[in-house]
Amino acid sequence: MNKIKLSVLAASVCTSLFLGACGEDSSTGSNSGDKVTSETSVETIYDLGKCSSERKGEIIFVEENDSDYLCDGNNWKNLGTPESSDSKDISSNSKDDSSTSKDESSDSKNDVSSTDKSSDSKDDLSSASKDENTSVDKSSDSKEVSSSSKDEASETPGSSSSSVVNSSSVVESSSSVRGQNEVVADVAVSKQTFTGVAQKGPFTAGSVVKLSELDEVLDLTGTSFEWEVTTDQGEYTSSKVTLRSQYALMQVSGFYYNENTGKTSTGQLTLKSMVDLNERKSANVNILGHLTHKRIVNLFAESGKYKNVPAAKSAAEKEVMNSFHWTVNNHAFEDLNIFGSTEDDAKLLAASILLQGDLSDADFSSRLASLTTDFEDDGVWNDSAARIAVADWAMDTTRSFSKIREKLLEVGPRVPNFEKYIYQFAGIVYDIGVCSENRDGEKVKIKNPYSKNLGQEYVCADGKWRKPTSTEKRLGFACAVKNKGTIVHEGTTNGNLDWYCPGDGNWRLARVYDYPKSNYFNPSKSYGTLKDSRDGKTYKTVKIGTQTWMAENLNYYDKNNANLQKSTWCYEDVEENCEVGGRFYTWAAAMNLDPKYNSNSASAAGVIKIPHQGLCPAGWHIPNTGEFSILREYVVMMEGGGKVDFNDGSGQLKSVLGWHDLKSPFITPRDPYGFSAIPTGAYYGSHRDPDGQFSRYVFDDASYYANYWSASEGKKATGAVYWFLEYGSSTFDYHDAQYNDKDRGYSIRCIID
Repeated sequence: MNKIKLSVLAASVCTSLFLGACGEDSSTGSNSGDKVTSETSVETIYDLGKCSSERKGEIIFVEENDSDYLCDGNNWKNLGTPESSDSKDISSNSKDDSSTSKDESSDSKNDVSSTDKSSDSKDDLSSASKDENTSVDKSSDSKEVSSSSKDEASETPGSSSSSVVNSSSVVESSSSVRGQNEVVADVAVSKQTFTGVAQKGPFTAGSVVKLSELDEVLDLTGTSFEWEVTTDQGEYTSSKVTLRSQYALMQVSGFYYNENTGKTSTGQLTLKSMVDLNERKSANVNILGHLTHKRIVNLFAESGKYKNVPAAKSAAEKEVMNSFHWTVNNHAFEDLNIFGSTEDDAKLLAASILLQGDLSDADFSSRLASLTTDFEDDGVWNDSAARIAVADWAMDTTRSFSKIREKLLEVGPRVPNFEKYIYQFAGIVYDIGVCSENRDGEKVKIKNPYSKNLGQEYVCADGKWRKPTSTEKRLGFACAVKNKGTIVHEGTTNGNLDWYCPGDGNWRLARVYDYPKSNYFNPSKSYGTLKDSRDGKTYKTVKIGTQTWMAENLNYYDKNNANLQKSTWCYEDVEENCEVGGRFYTWAAAMNLDPKYNSNSASAAGVIKIPHQGLCPAGWHIPNTGEFSILREYVVMMEGGGKVDFNDGSGQLKSVLGWHDLKSPFITPRDPYGFSAIPTGAYYGSHRDPDGQFSRYVFDDASYYANYWSASEGKKATGAVYWFLEYGSSTFDYHDAQYNDKDRGYSIRCIID
């Protein structure tokens, strides 16, 4: 006989006498136009096509069952084995077939299978038959099949359906990219269960998931299965499903978590995705899958551009990614999860957040419907006004994405880096490009005439476009990563201000430790150099009168020196701060003595030498109070010869930078002697005073005080003399009875022997 091989679609067991369900195809996918004659044979009952009024009277031989089938205008009727055939009568297997059909009936009941064609419109991937518009109750469907299979087993293929499933020699997955013109056989699905998540944000528990069977041209057959989302994270486990092919339309309807508001939606939403269930243990429904489901049908069944579903599906997914200006995906959309860890998961979350924007539930549903239809014909997001509106929203809310992330972390286990894909989308839509590392700090102006941000300036900072702050506009510089550490000087009516960029987009007034150490030296002064042989560090030195001093604070530490353990610090415990202002030491540590001398008299013990090297490099020593006095007297005389008081001029030992600006008659430091005393603050430890004006914290008073230990002890054994410069005075002074506890942390200035 002449054999016409139709598409081989393995299906669930068909048990009715007239095989209406077996041959039933939608008008779009049927073979009703084929004039199959009695001279024709097919391999299986699934190759018969639809029995319509146009085919009434046709008889086709089914090789697998060794039987002729007659089309009566509605259903195919088994006429039995032709007289010329040597094959066995199918009725000989009726007992076994009846048993199999009964089992299938039970599974059908448990899986909530239905033939509800009228419930799905053409837009939902359905082309309902003009001859059929019926709805069969899901609960009664199984009972009818069971009755038919038991009473008419001799005329039902029955268990031979299993052989159809098992005989499929080619098993394909949509995850495998097929050639555009390659014909790929479908694979039936039998009693399969799988897990998944339904997400816009996560759909709430009780949301309904529906899986609908598709025919060879991706029309709905009417068979479907339903189950519910079981957790507020959108999780579900399917019922057992049996399908003619691995491709199915899965949809979820219900309330969902709105990522942008952090609240559950007030209206319900329906999302649909075409899934490939071949050898799949999980399948998810999400917004990207929804955007592609119509486009897949167009590429495969309507336009005929693709000869197999995997290739059409892969192409549609890539088109959607391209429409968002993202690189192509490496994962099928049904594998994606907004709480996943891949780049594609991040793109899914970015798309969900972008399209949601600040829309109401109704407006969001409308946007989604329009966009899905927009993609259907050419796979391109053609609505430029909608794209601009989405970009406008993204550019207005870049500062709030951190809040979205925080809220999502309360719902899911992790949140992928969705932000970069939002910024990438907005930048390309605005025609300003991607904010890449080499563009950090760049300023641009929006020129798109359709944007509500037309004429607005944006800066590229830390991988995202954002509006400049008022300070950035005023200073003319963006505080971007590449500008970290930049200091900009601003002259104002209230005085001169230095602004520091920490690289996070927020200029702030410069602090002591923001300036590099080199900024504190007097550029017009000629300095000497001291190299410490112990660690190789070099220090500037300066001669003032008859004395030679280090022009910067000591920064020496030896982890093997027991006298230094827990007795030296960098300001706020930041190591880089020691590179600017040196280290703080307790008095005993500065003197390189046992820590017990912080509470006992070193003089009485006879351990103080004259001069006393302490921690200073060889040839240098810790100055005693007499040597500090000589320094002060020299500067006072040089500044006018006045007596020592709060405005005696010795304050000119201060560095030009770093000191707190005090509106007072006190002179502005010029650092003419090159001593360059930086207001480094101090370590107060247990002596901090939370209620005081100063010394409130463990580390405090930077920009207010510079403090130096002397080798001289104070009036009490627990105290030592320290010299200080303060912001509110123009003199160099000392304390020997207060604020001089030896276990405080002050700086060291060494003097040459």
